[in-house]
Amino acid sequence: MKETITLIAMGSRENRPNWNDLISLLEPELAVEMVGVLDGLSEAQIEERFSFSPGESYIVTEMPWGGTVHISEEKARAAVSRLAAEAFAGGSRTVLVLCTGEFDRSGDEKGLFLLPEDLMFGILQGLRQKKLGFIVPEPGQIPSSLKQYEALNPIIRASSPYGSMEDLARTAETFRSEDVELIVTDCMGFTAQMGRMVAEHSGKQVLVPRLVLPKIIKALLLQQ
Repeated sequence: MKETITLIAMGSRENRPNWNDLISLLEPELAVEMVGVLDGLSEAQIEERFSFSPGESYIVTEMPWGGTVHISEEKARAAVSRLAAEAFAGGSRTVLVLCTGEFDRSGDEKGLFLLPEDLMFGILQGLRQKKLGFIVPEPGQIPSSLKQYEALNPIIRASSPYGSMEDLARTAETFRSEDVELIVTDCMGFTAQMGRMVAEHSGKQVLVPRLVLPKIIKALLLQQ
């Protein structure tokens, strides 16, 4: 029997087709299940349950009806903890959160609880770059990201993976003259194709979590 990995999306499980590139890197060797923080919620319910105050950290995610929504990172954190516990109770031995934000571990997980932030931070520290570039979805996320990556001497720009590719190309171009050798696309929404575009327009090496993490997971679970 295949081992099951549960993916926790910040949006809805109905967005699964938009994650086919990542899922294809895990299948067919692993059975992939997906749940979403916003499963079954209307726009009004999302606003009611995941609103946030000015200055609070937030997450940008896409929805199956089109467009994006902004949700409280703190409230999403609680939802992720609940969904992870349900996944482990349901038989999954591995859970991957599809977000590079900051999430909590209860210490009671019954398997591997994989957080992109932890995995990527370890990789980035190991690379020992003097200065790193990051692209986050929106300007409002830059202050919290500067604090999050302070130890990595970051230069942070904003461009949404759910926006235009022209805007992403312009943002990447701003790194061309910066003293960085590596840029991180700091959102799981950035695809490998977007990473190649950033590399082309910035002239820098680019690390895309959405591409790297499935390969780490296969190495952990399947020795591949």
